[in-house]
Amino acid sequence: MSGEGAEALAGLLSGPVERLSGITLPASTQFTEASRSLLGGEAEGGEPLFDAAMTAEIQGNVIPGFNKDHQRFLFLAIDDVWGARAWLQWLAPRLSSMREVLDFRREFRRERMLSGSADPSTTATWTAFAISASGIVKLLGEEALAEMGDEAFRQGMAARSTLLGDPAQPGHPGHRDQWRVGGTAGEADFLVTVAADKPEDAECAAAEIVETGARSGVRMLFEQVGANLPGVLSGHEHFGFKDGVSQPGIRGVTEDGEHLAPRYLDARNPHSRIFGKAGQPLIWPGQFVLGMPRQHPADPLVPAEDEPTVPDWAKHGSYLVCRRLEQDVPAFWDFAARAAAEHGTTTVHFASMMVGRWPSGAPLSRSPEADDLRLAGDEFANSHFQFDDDTRSWTPSKELVEGGYRGDRHPRAKADLFGQACPVAGHIRKVNPRDSGTDFGAPADTFLRLMLRRGIPYGPALAGVEDPSPELVAAERGLMFVAHMASIEDQFEFVTRRWANSPHQPNTGGHDPVIGQSDVYGDRRRTFEVTSASGDREAVLVDREWVTATGGGYFFAPAISAVGGRLASA
Repeated sequence: MSGEGAEALAGLLSGPVERLSGITLPASTQFTEASRSLLGGEAEGGEPLFDAAMTAEIQGNVIPGFNKDHQRFLFLAIDDVWGARAWLQWLAPRLSSMREVLDFRREFRRERMLSGSADPSTTATWTAFAISASGIVKLLGEEALAEMGDEAFRQGMAARSTLLGDPAQPGHPGHRDQWRVGGTAGEADFLVTVAADKPEDAECAAAEIVETGARSGVRMLFEQVGANLPGVLSGHEHFGFKDGVSQPGIRGVTEDGEHLAPRYLDARNPHSRIFGKAGQPLIWPGQFVLGMPRQHPADPLVPAEDEPTVPDWAKHGSYLVCRRLEQDVPAFWDFAARAAAEHGTTTVHFASMMVGRWPSGAPLSRSPEADDLRLAGDEFANSHFQFDDDTRSWTPSKELVEGGYRGDRHPRAKADLFGQACPVAGHIRKVNPRDSGTDFGAPADTFLRLMLRRGIPYGPALAGVEDPSPELVAAERGLMFVAHMASIEDQFEFVTRRWANSPHQPNTGGHDPVIGQSDVYGDRRRTFEVTSASGDREAVLVDREWVTATGGGYFFAPAISAVGGRLASA
């Protein structure tokens, strides 16, 4: 690897992002004792109520998410059904609940906003469990699988690989025949995720799970170690860009009166009923957890009226998509350097146009000319932008201001209908069109497509390394893409197949240049349109691939009681 691309990659991020500090987060809204009572599953204000029983049932990696620096993904197969059932009874009390993770993360967040440090003063090790369609058949039978309403889950990722745009040619490294796990050679029955603040804690907990499983007829097929990247690249993926900046907020109130998604907008602002903080939409929990109120397709303030049928044992569970995505970092940056030279800009700028954010995480929509480390570090501002219309200013809540936040003083995003700042096919615009109308109609439809992302990188970092050795350049690296949702078909597959892989949807502008795929009789070239200073759109031919699926699967993360109960019973 050499030239402009290598130079840009080695020099990413001149310094650390300027994180907010000295801020005391406002206490959660406290409802009265009467309003906290369960009234048709709602708390005061119509928010869904997550009572003590529910927060002990839902797995903690679904809500609110583990977000640990060190994770191990254990792909397991059932060799002995009766032994597997006994193993599940052993595993169930070791699974981490929503309540456990919420309590830890609430305190960590308050500590971080005060100190500006990303390192927690206390540590924890957490475990999550998910089962595939084949696992359900082995434990519960074909009839139980037929009751699961998601066809994509029932068929499995390998069977739907080419529908996702993966290569159809068996010799291609991204073809399911070549996958490291989950391909045609055999899909995993279970996926266990172990997450910890210290690598030795994750390793020790994973070893116990694997060893206990081996004695019970549960065999490990594959293990993937994931880890947060070091130093200033913390929270970034291997191309060097901040990942997971924009996550949806979940509507709901816990039994102690705490909003799952804290509310930071002035209550007098009508948008405070739609957004938790500026740019973070509030989504009904049924979009991620089965058996809960779902998002209305037209009105974000009320839940949908129809309720899909869910087996009793599957209530409060969530579908999980896991994709092991190998990243060719040199190919990405070599392409960016070549395209930048052809279009009269810098390598980092062109790469950022493909993503939609600068490496720091600052959005091009608010900082179109250069990276902005202060904006990137302001979590109340770095996702506040629209694409089609001018973005209005917002007023923080009185409590947030009193806690020390000085307000969003960064330049506001201007209307960018034709993609001069952020290309229409830029990755973050493709998968989340925000205020743009789409091929399915009004912007509110986009809320139906959002997912809870829980991914983490694997492999050694190449970004930020000057003069890397050939061995380091050749090492395997990528992203363990993990996301939770209520419908694999309507969320993950919709966004992948209908938007990322299409040159015309949700709006015309080319394929998603980061994760998009195209396979027309073996021709996998894509196009990506950029807008010149004169306003003309220019199509850039993307003739290389830098993200390749090498494994994974479709899984279901049940409620904790179902793991040691229904799944473990004959």
